[in-house]
Amino acid sequence: MRIRESIAPLGAAVVFLVLAFASGSVVRDEHRADISDNLGTIGSGIGRLRRVAASALYLQMDDYHHIGMYQGQSWATITDYLPQAWLVSRLDPGFSVVFVDAANHLAVNLGMVEEGLDLAREGIRHNPDSLDIAFEYAFLLFETGAGSSGETALAVLHYHDLLRLACGDQAAPFRESSASLIAAEALSHTMPEFSELYARRAQFISIALRSGLYYPGYLSESPEHSNGGNQ
Repeated sequence: MRIRESIAPLGAAVVFLVLAFASGSVVRDEHRADISDNLGTIGSGIGRLRRVAASALYLQMDDYHHIGMYQGQSWATITDYLPQAWLVSRLDPGFSVVFVDAANHLAVNLGMVEEGLDLAREGIRHNPDSLDIAFEYAFLLFETGAGSSGETALAVLHYHDLLRLACGDQAAPFRESSASLIAAEALSHTMPEFSELYARRAQFISIALRSGLYYPGYLSESPEHSNGGNQ
């Protein structure tokens, strides 16, 4: 009896100790979960803030561009906005337009071809599904003459692959015919049979776009200017 009386408090203490340890583990795990959720929320908020800041800087940069043109400045000599374009691309690498604008300005207007092409390639890495950057890269290879016929043709084919996945270039339908013209020119000496094919494709798309017979997303709904738009 005395043995039971002496063991009972010890057993109760062990039980309470185990319960305390278990409850402490639960509280600690919940606390860690709360911290993790809070950090995730903070990270998401910072990401949104970066995108907002990038958009604001880009709008300011675009205003600077148009104000300069209005004041008669030669856009081909302006380099002031390039650091801001670089900052926008770092704040929001998914902001595809800034890569297009800056790459074109570098390669075409300022004659810094390799720098412009490198920026376009960086834009493609960050935005592999972007139609605008894919087209701009092919255009820059063709316009500057920096790309071989094979390299330019591959860039156009990449754009065409994205076209199929996106069911057409919704933002700029004319780029589809332009890309075909670039391919036709790039292949004119090495693969004339394919060059002719792309030339006919460009002509067909241009006519179809003007007449309303073809447009991106034509399987979903008709544009207002087409014959079937009001039916």
